[in-house]
Amino acid sequence: MQDPEPVILHHLLRRLALGEEAALEELYRALAPRVFALLLRMLGSREEAEEVLQDTFLRLYRLASRYDPGRGEAKTFVYAIARNLALSRLRQRRRQPPKDLALDPQDPDGEREEALGFYEEGREERVLAARALESLPPEERALLERAFYEGLSHRELAEETGLPLGTVKAKIRRALLKLRQLLGEA
Repeated sequence: MQDPEPVILHHLLRRLALGEEAALEELYRALAPRVFALLLRMLGSREEAEEVLQDTFLRLYRLASRYDPGRGEAKTFVYAIARNLALSRLRQRRRQPPKDLALDPQDPDGEREEALGFYEEGREERVLAARALESLPPEERALLERAFYEGLSHRELAEETGLPLGTVKAKIRRALLKLRQLLGEA
């Protein structure tokens, strides 16, 4: 199943902004599998990903009127909400004492990667994206993944790597442009 056309998602967000609850249900059916996959990748916990997925669509219900099609696609608006909530969750984790990952009750057998198969829809897109990521130079790929999936800021990445802040920003931007080109060709 492919993502609905941007026009359809835009229309659904407009209906949601007018208070049509059925539009929220349609948006959820259309986007939840991919949003869940993103959250699972970012958070590494199925339970947390499910919680943040629910929070995402609750927040979307409240914020639908803020959607501005001039600033980006409806899908991007939804993903941004999900990503921001996941990053908040990751920051909250950093403030808590670390737990013993070997005793993770959410993943006792260490099968997080298998859980990604929960939503098989969009598998082809994920494979293309993974290949595009793999084709990036290792340093750019690592910076991009840590910024996106772990929520590290440019400044935190600069401090960790010892690279100047401007260099980190340039490498991440270059990596994003390469990804856009590679995915556009696919």
